[in-house]
Amino acid sequence: MLSSRLMHRMTWLIIILFTFAASWYLTFRYFPFEPDVANSPLVWRGFLTEGFSVFKDWFPTPDNWYFTVYPINFIFYSLLSSDGRFALTLSTMFFVFITPLIVAVIINSTNKKISFIFAPILIISLPAYCYIYGFIAHPFSHYSTNFFGIVVFALCFFNLKKQSAAICLLYSLLSLLAAVSDPWFAATYFLPLLLTHFYFTWQKIITKKISIIYLITFIFTMIHAVPRWLHIPIQRFELVPFAQWPVNIEWVIHVMGRSLNLFFIDNNIVYAASLLIWSTLFIHALIVCWKKGNQARFIAIFSFLSIAAIISSFIIGYDMPYEGSARFFVNAFIFLMMVVTLRFSFKSNPLIAFVFALFLCSSYYSYYKYSAPIADQEAKTWAYIDFLKKNNLMFGYSDYWQLANNVNWLSENEIHITSVRWEDSFQIMSDRPRVQTMRSWLKADFIQQSPKRQFVAIPAVETADENSEANRRVNTIRQQLGAADEVMIFEGMTILVYNHRIVFP
Repeated sequence: MLSSRLMHRMTWLIIILFTFAASWYLTFRYFPFEPDVANSPLVWRGFLTEGFSVFKDWFPTPDNWYFTVYPINFIFYSLLSSDGRFALTLSTMFFVFITPLIVAVIINSTNKKISFIFAPILIISLPAYCYIYGFIAHPFSHYSTNFFGIVVFALCFFNLKKQSAAICLLYSLLSLLAAVSDPWFAATYFLPLLLTHFYFTWQKIITKKISIIYLITFIFTMIHAVPRWLHIPIQRFELVPFAQWPVNIEWVIHVMGRSLNLFFIDNNIVYAASLLIWSTLFIHALIVCWKKGNQARFIAIFSFLSIAAIISSFIIGYDMPYEGSARFFVNAFIFLMMVVTLRFSFKSNPLIAFVFALFLCSSYYSYYKYSAPIADQEAKTWAYIDFLKKNNLMFGYSDYWQLANNVNWLSENEIHITSVRWEDSFQIMSDRPRVQTMRSWLKADFIQQSPKRQFVAIPAVETADENSEANRRVNTIRQQLGAADEVMIFEGMTILVYNHRIVFP
């Protein structure tokens, strides 16, 4: 018979292989191709030519990814000598693959039962909805930040016994960098973990010194010291009108219930029922884990605070809920699965096992039902590149969402399109760059090096109605830049061609 140690190693090997295979399949299946995906490849190319000064040139969003996703992306680009779709998808898969394994290690360390395997299986098997609208398979999403949150949580968890100031400094630094890279981290990990520190310091389990170090780092984060120093855009939390709160509550039930769907079909009653069942199991699991020692209590307290933080923040602070709002709740799905699995490891329960089985079957059915990513513009981008080359259009200006950065990425800078901002009156605004572009792209030095034949791609095609918005958009650009030498149409875009460098008044 196999020894228990060998069985344990074989179990881990099977779980690692399963998680790797599942993360590969699901990430490549649901990896989207749209303008936001192109940002780190473009910054990487700038980094190779400009060095670190590229980060002064690039105009990021508040979710800048500088200290989280970018370093991982850059490692994969360097190792593979490519910044193409495969390298970026593989880098994204890294987060999807490692995150559930860290959770498995934490549960196995808390209670050494083979049932720990359910956590990585459940997490990697979240339904297609999570990979599509929860942006798990998106290279620049909160799920990537979530990986760093799990790492921070794990370091703090294993430091419960060591009480090492050095480890505390390490996870404090990681927390700071993650929050600078994605402000979502502050609500879902930083604050809940700080409150968990306070509780365990009150219980004399975590030393005051460690909690003070983490508190100072949190304050340093909340005053936006690093973004101010680096001139990175700052995102401030603001309350939405009270009338929006009930709407947001409905969306919480919708996106969380659909992400935890147990019943195969898609409707709001099923989503609410699924969420109710999982919530009941979660509350029951919290009570059980609370009584099972400091490690289980640590997991329970943090999980509750993290889930409560993102739900409450969304309800009182978000003004544009839609299906993609599922991306905000990825921490909730992970810690719900962690706590319920930990509860199951303490004492098996047929009801919990049945819910696990039902959830997995429902998720696997969703992969059959929904096979496409949220966007896949690769074929359209290649067709656009061919169109531009055929018409000798190698430099132009366009709306961000009309394939601009896609073309820059796939053409490997052979064609350049600068994404521009548009006024309400449909004029192009050239006084400052659009986010997710280089500031230098609108400067005279860059423009003077460009080809003389240039174009503006307008996201509209003229109609028979003289007063239509499409006509007004096209005519506004003609008035701003003058009559075009040629006019072309491609996939719902009017392309005004000028046989000279475009100068914005």
